[in-house]
Amino acid sequence: MRILQVIQELGSGGAEQLVRRLCAAGIDAGDTVAIAYAGSAAPPEGVTSLPLPLVNRRPAKVVEASRRLHRHIAEWKPDLVHAHNPGMAVVSSLATRRGRARPGLVTLHGVPPEDERSTARVLRWAGLPVIACGAGVAASLREHGTEPLRTVNNGVGPPPPDGRGGTLRHELGLASGLRLVVAAGRLVPQKRHELAVDAVARIPDVAMLILGDGPLKPSLIRRIEERGLSSRVRLLGVRHDARAILGAAEVVVQPSDWEGLPMVVLEAMSAARPVVATRIRGVQELVRDGIDGLLVAPGDAHALATGIRTLLDHPDLARRLGAAAASRVEADFSEAGMAGSYRMLWRQLAP
Repeated sequence: MRILQVIQELGSGGAEQLVRRLCAAGIDAGDTVAIAYAGSAAPPEGVTSLPLPLVNRRPAKVVEASRRLHRHIAEWKPDLVHAHNPGMAVVSSLATRRGRARPGLVTLHGVPPEDERSTARVLRWAGLPVIACGAGVAASLREHGTEPLRTVNNGVGPPPPDGRGGTLRHELGLASGLRLVVAAGRLVPQKRHELAVDAVARIPDVAMLILGDGPLKPSLIRRIEERGLSSRVRLLGVRHDARAILGAAEVVVQPSDWEGLPMVVLEAMSAARPVVATRIRGVQELVRDGIDGLLVAPGDAHALATGIRTLLDHPDLARRLGAAAASRVEADFSEAGMAGSYRMLWRQLAP
């Protein structure tokens, strides 16, 4: 099959990672794959890159992007167009005449709670079959009058070998006695990394590594310095070995305000790492409190610190939660299962 993926940008976020993995799986299965997106990021090996303008909710750019995508479709001739998130759903809808000129679908990866109603309305207007990336996203769509065609859970592949803990401590100049906590994700308001910093400030024997980059980096640096944590908290940026670093953590934290189905949590769980995450839609359908992770109230640094401390002080509990998490991901959130489900959908929707 010839599959054209459409996403606004191809950065380091969860939706972008998923698109890269779907492309790689498609190439491995013998598909011909292209991605239409804005920016200069390199696509996966063997995947054709097709340029789009950056939209950012600007109506004129939506029109420009849809015209550009229409030309790409006419020249590249995909069997199916797979859009990601509401902005690209609109662009793809216009470019394909709501799927009449070329079959298509859109995966919703999650939006802020205040945008859920308008997102459901936009997706109904776009007229393309909607796929939810997890149970929380599906529930939100239904609450606002849009029935997803299907839920295809995000998935991850097997974790890399562990054993990075000691190497990381030496590499980063961390004291050998510090326990290792990892947080990951774009440095944006949604992810609430400042809560993780505040939590670690309450636990003196912990070092924290924060993976990711974004506009809040300067304010996080200031917060770390103001709390006297420069010797214990490191901002590592975007790392090619992010999964290995997650696997070296004694605890992984995810203090987000909202999520769709977070890839970072899936990656930590697949490595049998115990997770402390906020009890929000998109996470609470994945992490079962006390079974394969711990859930705490959102926006509460004290609760986050208590969860971290609980896991560090009770290694048997941490091991039990981590083992259950790894089993859950293998059974219900595998990359192979996700890719296979999408390939079945593509065959059903394409002529």
